[in-house]
Amino acid sequence: MFDWDENNLRKVRKHRIKREEVEAALSNDPILIYEQEVRGELRYVYYGETNKGRLLAIVITERQKAIRVITAYDLDAGQKREYLERRMQGE
Repeated sequence: MFDWDENNLRKVRKHRIKREEVEAALSNDPILIYEQEVRGELRYVYYGETNKGRLLAIVITERQKAIRVITAYDLDAGQKREYLERRMQGE
C-alpha cells in the first residue's frame, strides 16, 4: 500500500513523473541502492523501471506499514549506467 498526499505528489510531479509510474517502478523488481537516516527516519533509495522503460530513482520510507514516497526523479547518465550494469550482473 502506498501513502500519497498532496505534498509527495507535488514533489513527484515537479519532476514530470506520474504516481502510476512510481508505483510501477517499485513493483518491477527495483534495485536498492542505499539506505540513509534523515531526522531519525530510515529512507531507501531505489532505481527502478516503469512499464514503458523509464528509469527512475525513488526515495521511500515506511510509515505504519505503508510505503511513503518522498520523491522520484529520472536517472542521470551515470545512474543509468550503474542500473544497467547491475541488471546485467543479475540484480
